[in-house]
Amino acid sequence: PIVLKNLIVNSVGMADNLMVAALGEAATNGAQMANQLTNFLFTITMNVSAAVTVLATQYWGKRETRSIKTLAGIGLKFSMALGVAAFILGFFFPDFTLGLFTNDAQAIEAGRGYLRIVAWTYLIYSVTDVLVAVMTSVENVRLGLVASMSASLTNIVLNYLLIFGKLGLPALGVRGAAIATVIATFCGLAGHVTYAFVTRQPFLGSAGELFRWSSTFLRPIFRRMIPMAGNEIVFGLGDAMYLKAFGMLGTAMLEAYQVAYKIGMVPHTIADGMGSASGILLGEHLGRGETEKARSVIRGLFPLAIGLSIAVSAVMILIARPVVSIFALPGSSVNLAVLMVRLFNIRIATRMFNAVLLSAIRAGGDTKFLLLMDSGLVWLVGIPAAYIGLLVLRVNSLPVLFLLVQTEQVVRLIVGLLRCRSGKWLHNLTEETGTQ
Repeated sequence: PIVLKNLIVNSVGMADNLMVAALGEAATNGAQMANQLTNFLFTITMNVSAAVTVLATQYWGKRETRSIKTLAGIGLKFSMALGVAAFILGFFFPDFTLGLFTNDAQAIEAGRGYLRIVAWTYLIYSVTDVLVAVMTSVENVRLGLVASMSASLTNIVLNYLLIFGKLGLPALGVRGAAIATVIATFCGLAGHVTYAFVTRQPFLGSAGELFRWSSTFLRPIFRRMIPMAGNEIVFGLGDAMYLKAFGMLGTAMLEAYQVAYKIGMVPHTIADGMGSASGILLGEHLGRGETEKARSVIRGLFPLAIGLSIAVSAVMILIARPVVSIFALPGSSVNLAVLMVRLFNIRIATRMFNAVLLSAIRAGGDTKFLLLMDSGLVWLVGIPAAYIGLLVLRVNSLPVLFLLVQTEQVVRLIVGLLRCRSGKWLHNLTEETGTQ
């Protein structure tokens, strides 16, 4: 269910991009720049939720529901504060916010109306994200799939109707895309809240249970949360450096890479979903102090990673050309984009293994090492490989430069395997925080 949910969300994102792209370059750039704030908020709230999930999963292994309620309250309070801050920036100061990402006056003009509308989703998403995280921690993953399917279908239909003015509705263009997103996001929240109360989920409680906590309970959470948030921010900056490196090869090669990246991110969600599911299984065993069972889960997941990597690679090779043809690329860039989609198999195959390794390290609360293994290797291996290739070796081929960068994934796989074998990632976090 987690994998399917991730696939749906990413596929809908691709459909959104294609519909907005039909409105022209200015509208596309405006929406993309506005979504930079969205992406930044999602990155931070995702890490708040991830820290809550790591601990809540271990407490669920002990069936300690009172502490899970407290963790839900912590997540909601911090995530909602971030959502309010992002809403203020997007709704009241759209020009300033867009100006942080672009100097293009047309993009700012096109993005202003979009951002002021889509800013309402920040208040909604900040609650939904924590609810999804806590429900996942207590092994309620099917609701996330159903809610995502419903919200995504609503988003696609409303996008089509409101962007292009179908069935008698006004053609609102990029503003229509924003309105569709707000409505779909609200429907997703309503579905989660209704289900939680109807089924009396174990994380629901009084205001006192949710929002009062001791400093001894909070400190270990922050020790995990801050490295995880830092990891995503530093990793995101690394992605920007990669994009700059590929852009130095020329506009045509950058366009081919971006198309391949968008297509490659859809199967990437399979790896991420497998990692999330692995973290839930591992966290439960660690919460109960069953370290040997946690080790056996990791060993059992590697054959699954091998099988998935083979299956995904085969599909990617087969669908590369027809999927690339959906994007409006110049004829000279099509073959390059197809080759890049197929080369992404290397990245996806290693990601399958790394997702298992990263989920183990995260579930065990080994977040400082996670920061080194994930973002650290981007800056210590991947980015140096990219710029040495460009500036020293004078590489002028996108496929060759891309392959050089993938040394980062291989090193991450080796380092992760060594860390997992050492057992230093195995921590019972419930003993650190105690019972709330």
